[in-house]
Amino acid sequence: MDNKRLTRILTMKLERKYNLAHWPLLLEVERSVNEALKETDELDYLMIQLRNRVVRFSYRKQDGTLREAFGTLKPCLLEEYRAESKSRSRSTNDCVYYFDLERNAWRCFCPENFITVHELP
Repeated sequence: MDNKRLTRILTMKLERKYNLAHWPLLLEVERSVNEALKETDELDYLMIQLRNRVVRFSYRKQDGTLREAFGTLKPCLLEEYRAESKSRSRSTNDCVYYFDLERNAWRCFCPENFITVHELP
């Protein structure tokens, strides 16, 4: 579905439900949809990079602190580190799981708490 169609559908639904003015609502919905799609693209990029290499990235932990991690999902690296790790991978659609190379354990974070991918030197 394209952005314009999604924006129109959401605007119509919210306009009816909350009896709001059309144009200010349309602009806010459009801004929100574009922002959400940008965040989704960045998270997709992180997942692709995790499967191919070691990635340095940041996210906000549940306690509100900032976490900068070095992680991977690259199979050949996981085999090497997994032998030493006592933790196990868990699977869920609610979190992003990765293998933390600094802590030698599986870690996760909520997708909405993702901040950015940092380029390695």
